Amino acid sequence: MGANKFITGFSRLIRQTLENSSKQLISVGEEEAFLNAYLSLEKLRFEGRFEYQVTVEGQISKEEIFLPPMLLQPYVENSIRHGIRLKQKGIGLININISLASNRLICTVVDNGVGRAAAQQYKSSQHIEYQSKGMLLTSQRIALFNKNVKEQIVLQVEDMVDSDGIALGTKITLGIPI
Repeated sequence: MGANKFITGFSRLIRQTLENSSKQLISVGEEEAFLNAYLSLEKLRFEGRFEYQVTVEGQISKEEIFLPPMLLQPYVENSIRHGIRLKQKGIGLININISLASNRLICTVVDNGVGRAAAQQYKSSQHIEYQSKGMLLTSQRIALFNKNVKEQIVLQVEDMVDSDGIALGTKITLGIPI
């Protein structure tokens, strides 16, 4: 039963990916559905080692506000692959929030993973067969988008730490003009 559920969800996700990638813009509702589908599969794959929440704030009309597809997913994947997967204690948490401020969609991806410094240490000490290109491709897409518009997508990456400098995770903020 579990394999069937996974395969069905995976095929649905592949269809959504292909459909979304053929469009210049998708609705916030489509992005929300895509992220939920992706995260539910990853949660199954990682056997419930993390929880997630995707929140679209109430003032956003999910079918009338649009954003470029596949901007958030690589950051969510990074949260899982480099932050949550390496977490030794406690359950991982990923919170995605989409809100409006000053004619921009403010999209945040916050995780309670090990942080970028610890992830980089692990990465440099391990032989990695697979080199992720998601972040590079996403930054190239943002640069290409920004080249053609007056109002630009703004990206901010924040290492969250406590008062003793201990990593609490990573926060990604994308400001997308609407």
